[in-house]
Amino acid sequence: MDLEQERRAHNEALFREVNERVQELATDLSGFGDDRSTPVGFVCECSRRDCTELLQASYAQYEAVRENPKRFLILPGHEDLKVDRVLERHKHFLVVEKFGEASEIAVEEDPRS
Repeated sequence: MDLEQERRAHNEALFREVNERVQELATDLSGFGDDRSTPVGFVCECSRRDCTELLQASYAQYEAVRENPKRFLILPGHEDLKVDRVLERHKHFLVVEKFGEASEIAVEEDPRS
């Protein structure tokens, strides 16, 4: 993996960490209770250095993605097919899975591991 790809992988891990905090705050403030379908604004977890865009996903959708440390929520069109495999397409976001060295970095930097 070249240095630029490595930097991108670390960037994605950072955005995932931000979303972990967003999810915690949303849970604490709203007390989701049994309604796990409430939409929450998450930061796009793509590798673009200048991306600060938000996407909408429910708590349940976010948790389903987070079950695998190689998976990320990104906006459509933000996938990098050199390191991303698109697994799911939703109206407001994609679920991608990292492969190769990017997947190793994703696992190493997973805040839930």
